[in-house]
Order: sequence, then structure tokens, then C-alpha cells
Amino acid sequence: GYSMQKENEFLNNIENRIGYSFRDKGVLLTALTHSSYVKGDSNKCEYNERLEFLGDAVLGLIIGEKIFRALSGMNEGNMTRLRASIVNANALYEVAINLKLGEAIRMGLGEIRSGGREKKSILADCVEAIIGAVYLDGGMSCAVDFIDIQFADIIEKAMTHLSEKDPKTKLQEYVQSKHIGELKYEMVSESGLAHAKEYCIAAVLNGEVIGTGIGSSKQEASQQAADCALDKIKEKV
Repeated sequence: GYSMQKENEFLNNIENRIGYSFRDKGVLLTALTHSSYVKGDSNKCEYNERLEFLGDAVLGLIIGEKIFRALSGMNEGNMTRLRASIVNANALYEVAINLKLGEAIRMGLGEIRSGGREKKSILADCVEAIIGAVYLDGGMSCAVDFIDIQFADIIEKAMTHLSEKDPKTKLQEYVQSKHIGELKYEMVSESGLAHAKEYCIAAVLNGEVIGTGIGSSKQEASQQAADCALDKIKEKV
């Protein structure tokens, strides 16, 4: 009938955006169904929370493996932080907006009236459900393809952010490249009690203070000093 044809058009449209054609269209429909759509009528259909659970695991594994392979020198704590900067509600929401999922999710009238189509959590969850659906329907390689395309910018941003050199490294490289002398960090003062110390450290080039920094650790204070020195050097250059 008419509604069946309409549903097929709707699903084809979504498949084109996702870049994957489902063998079982029902799985995609479930991924696009919010729990508010079936409230009070459990015979109606399934909704997407179980697929979301699966998609979350699949996404975590795929991104985890990417990080593992790309950054062989990185320790577990930093790998965990990097993964969290890629796999989070903001990133998933960005993907949902790119796929225009807001208009495609099936939800109850009450949810629609309360702005459900724009809710970050609903949109983010739906992306995870779609990942779960693609994995279930097409296997791991199809899920990898989807994530490669949809998360490319997010992964790149996170990786670039990671590779930005810290101020001390930048300053050291600058001083070495220009052969302008010897760079040292000297403690100016140390104050505060043991649990709330404040360090003031100076970046010293050939005996001249070129930047100072304050921090709750020597490392933080010296990075601040280097940052300050870089600003001053840029003004002179």
C-alpha cells in the first residue's frame, strides 16, 4: 500500500545518507525509533536502546583499534583520554546533524513537542544505534566504513590537537634553530602549603629572563613561562 511505499522511500533516503544499504530494513527502522514512539504500546515495534548498547561497544572498539595502531608509543591512560575525545555525545551529535537524523527519528508526539528533534542526547543515541544496526546487518567491515567516513573530521581534529607541541618544546626548538644561546628554567619563588603550592618559574636565555610563569606544579609553571617567552619572541620577530 501507499504507506509501505512511503516508508521505503523514507528508508532509502536515510540509507543514501548513511552510505549503506540494509539487507534487513527492519533493523534500520528500529535504529531510528525512539522509546517515546512505542510508549504504552509494546506490540507496536522495537525501539533503539538495545542497538545503541551494541553500537556503543562497536564504536569504542573501532576507534580504540585505530588509536592502538596509529600511536604505538602511547600509554593506556592517554589512549583512553584520546578515545573519549572522539567517542562522546558532542561528536555523535555532530554526526547526527550531518546525517540530518533529527527529522528522521520516529518519536512520540509529546517528545516532538518538547523539542525532541533537536535534543543532543536523542540524536547522539540514534547514531550509536545506527552503528549497531550496520554492524548487525553487514558485519564489522561495514561498521568500519561508516565510522571511517562519518568520524573522519572528528578523528583528525583529535589527532591534530594531540600532535600540537607543548610550549617548552616549541621554545627549545626555536632557540636551537636560531642558535641564540642557552635556555634554562629557574625557580623564582615557591609559596603556599604542601597541598596547595604555587611555583613561579622563569625562562632564562643567556642570563636574561624572557618569560615567567606561575603554576601549581613546576611543570605547569615552566610551560607557562615558555608560553610567555614565545609571545615575547614573536613580537620581536
